[in-house]
Amino acid sequence: MAEFIPKRLFKMNNRLDLVSSLVTFSKPLEEISNELSIFDWDYEGESLIVKSDEIIEVLRRYISGEINAEEIEGWANLIECREDIVFEAEKESELEDVIYRLANPRLEEPISVSLCKQFVAILS
Repeated sequence: MAEFIPKRLFKMNNRLDLVSSLVTFSKPLEEISNELSIFDWDYEGESLIVKSDEIIEVLRRYISGEINAEEIEGWANLIECREDIVFEAEKESELEDVIYRLANPRLEEPISVSLCKQFVAILS
C-alpha cells in the first residue's frame, strides 16, 4: 500500500529538492527557474543549509570552463535573498558576500576566473 503524503508536505519536500538542484547547479538554470516559479516567493518552513563546498564546486566548474559568466550570474541571482536557503554558520557572511558579488557584477566586479579563484580561497 502506498504511503499517503499530505500535499503541503510533498510540495515542501519538492521545493527543497529543487532548491538543492539550484545550489548544486545540477540542472539547466532555465529549467530550475521555471520549476521554482510555481512556488510562492515567501516561505516559512525548514530551509536548505548551503555549505561552502557546494558553492566552491560551482565556482570550480566556472573556472574549468564548464559554465560561463552569464550562467554563474544567473545562478547567483536565483540564490540571492531566497527565504528557503540559509548559509552554513561557519562561513555565512563569506557565502552571502560571494553570492551577492556574483549576482551583481555590474555593481561590484566583473566575473572572471581570477575572481572566482579568490572566492574559492575565501570559502576553503
